[in-house]
Amino acid sequence: MTYEEALKDSKKAGAAHAADPALMASFCEGTLQLLCGAVSPRLVWAGAQVRGMSTTDLAAMCASRPHEVADLQWAA
Repeated sequence: MTYEEALKDSKKAGAAHAADPALMASFCEGTLQLLCGAVSPRLVWAGAQVRGMSTTDLAAMCASRPHEVADLQWAA
């Protein structure tokens, strides 16, 4: 699944019914930069997917270790 497909799925299903990759794409597109600054939502999403992270894992990282979120951009 690509980032664009995940975003499309999240908009179609809604956050309450979206699969985790789609929910994470929605989180990255809407909230990520507010919490972590100038990061690429697409690259962070891809890095988190490669590492097998859930949306809950990513949200927790944003809250407690925002500096590590930037490193996800280079994990894909």
